Amino acid sequence: DLYADEPDLFVAGMAAGNHKVAVFSLNRYDPCLEFSKEFWFERQIVGGFTQKERKKLILQRSCKLVVHEICHILGIDHCIFYDCCMNGSGHLEEDFQQPMFLCPVDLHKLQTLCGFDIKKRYK
Repeated sequence: DLYADEPDLFVAGMAAGNHKVAVFSLNRYDPCLEFSKEFWFERQIVGGFTQKERKKLILQRSCKLVVHEICHILGIDHCIFYDCCMNGSGHLEEDFQQPMFLCPVDLHKLQTLCGFDIKKRYK
């Protein structure tokens, strides 16, 4: 786990855009792990997922986190306009429910920063 401040239970990722560096932890992204609600560091393995489903969820969750932190490195802040990959989250359930894609506002910010053609990119 990563911690930003003393009272944090954990954070999935952190980025310092002004230093062009980010870190992230995939420790809590395995759907076969269940964490204690009382003691966040205690965990147990639970079933309910095939190996294929497990890998798919870990990859999906990890990609969203990495994209989110890379956007922070590029100077994009948390989104307050739409449901977006750049929304901030306060807990894992909220994190997992966020969409994989950027909203129109943040997509335009990324396009401005990187100079790609949105229509060609989506094709």
